[in-house]
Amino acid sequence: MVVSSIDLRSVHTRRTRAAIRAAALTLTRDRGYAAMTIDDVAALAGVSRRTVFNHFSSKADLLVVGMEPPEPASIEAFVSGDGTLLKDLGDLLVAGAESVESERGWLLSFPEVVRDNPEVGRAIHERLRAIAASLAEAAGRRLGTTSDDPRSRAVVALAMAIQRSAMDLWTDDGPRGEESETPPERRSAPGGPQGARLVAAIRTMTAAVDDVLSARRGLDEPVSRPPD
Repeated sequence: MVVSSIDLRSVHTRRTRAAIRAAALTLTRDRGYAAMTIDDVAALAGVSRRTVFNHFSSKADLLVVGMEPPEPASIEAFVSGDGTLLKDLGDLLVAGAESVESERGWLLSFPEVVRDNPEVGRAIHERLRAIAASLAEAAGRRLGTTSDDPRSRAVVALAMAIQRSAMDLWTDDGPRGEESETPPERRSAPGGPQGARLVAAIRTMTAAVDDVLSARRGLDEPVSRPPD
């Protein structure tokens, strides 16, 4: 198997980005968001300050975990996929899930960071816009239409709904914005026993959507939740 220089650069870029984000999360956990600085992040990640800003637009952007535009290879697989649109959309979402698996514990505490630091909320909004634009362009190519066609927008809305519901199911923490009924001491730490469930949660929600869309009246049987 021949590995191209483009592939190697892509791997290096992902690793550098992951190292920078890991440093930011570590410092935020240890010191709090306000005390976390770009210089300290760069030092801990072993890169320059300039490199940090090559990968992230702001300090707040460093903390937006689990919201990355799909990789080009995953986009192309979706555009040229020969399965149903829903199945291939599920595969596209699954492709981006692995990078989030180890950050379940962080995501559980993330709402508090957003509440106390409005700039993080704005960074989330900007990231979601970028993801939506990427998905709309891919959907338009797949459907043979434009990214602003209502059908392309419907694909984006469906993808966002599946992703959000899967995250809720994965963290088992209720819909976003509601007070969790799970005591903090019972929530899994990053990489804990539930750390490999996001892919299963996405598959579960994709199957649930498929069942709902194909049902004429009632549903025959419940969709199984991902295993504990």
